[in-house]
Amino acid sequence: MIWGAKSAGATNDFMQTQAQIRSALDNIADETRWGQSVTAAGPTSVTLLIPQSTPFSSLSSYSVTFAYDALNKTVTRQQNSGAAVPLAYLVAGRGGSTGLTFTYFDSGNISLGSSPTLAQLPTIARLRVTVATTSRAVTRNLAGDSALRAH
Repeated sequence: MIWGAKSAGATNDFMQTQAQIRSALDNIADETRWGQSVTAAGPTSVTLLIPQSTPFSSLSSYSVTFAYDALNKTVTRQQNSGAAVPLAYLVAGRGGSTGLTFTYFDSGNISLGSSPTLAQLPTIARLRVTVATTSRAVTRNLAGDSALRAH
């Protein structure tokens, strides 16, 4: 009976980590695809300009920031100057390492790394999002790429 309880616990941890990764990746990738440009970029956060007339906003353009909150181990989404809202929980790599990392690429598929310069921001055409989630002993890492609409 002890093995069954351990197995059920491990399965539950796996399902929780998988669900949180999907929540973060899917939301970031979906909205990034409609992005017109990257206005701020760092290793654990990105700010995008989303133009008017998209599935996300038919009335006006807006900026959206996706960021890693290391204190609360969450991925957040902030629209314009509104409050940051958690998209995913349990976001942390093994041993408490960073749970969200962005890597940026230009239209020639050349990596700009995780900390592009201000001069490189207008050249960003694609970003790679890597998310790690941990629940007890189970850690999952997944990555997804998303091209900006304008490129």
